[in-house]
Amino acid sequence: MTKSSSGARSASEQRSEYRLTGRARVRLELEAADDIAGYPAKYLESWSTDLSTNGARLTTDQSVPIDALLPVSIRLQEGQTAHNLTAEVIWSNPLEDGRWTVGLRFLESEDADYLCWIEAMAVAMVED
Repeated sequence: MTKSSSGARSASEQRSEYRLTGRARVRLELEAADDIAGYPAKYLESWSTDLSTNGARLTTDQSVPIDALLPVSIRLQEGQTAHNLTAEVIWSNPLEDGRWTVGLRFLESEDADYLCWIEAMAVAMVED
């Protein structure tokens, strides 16, 4: 992964932190499992195209509802433990090839290992 600075940002670039432009494995939980009705959870697997401690940009095969709060699992490298976070879908835009680009903002929550995520990202940036 490579890091890029947000020093000279364009009008469309609003983030203020470093980010990794490499790919990380991302799994969004679109629907929770319903054990009573016997329905399994629905997941959307994707790769990040841009990643920071506070959010990510993904390319997906389907749209994701804007403003949705979703459990997210992120694996920075194969073989590493996944980081379980909560994300808000900030935007979801169609691409010409039929796929979608989706923007996520990671939220701090009691059930997410957010502090471990921050530490893992700091290590990834130092190693990069």
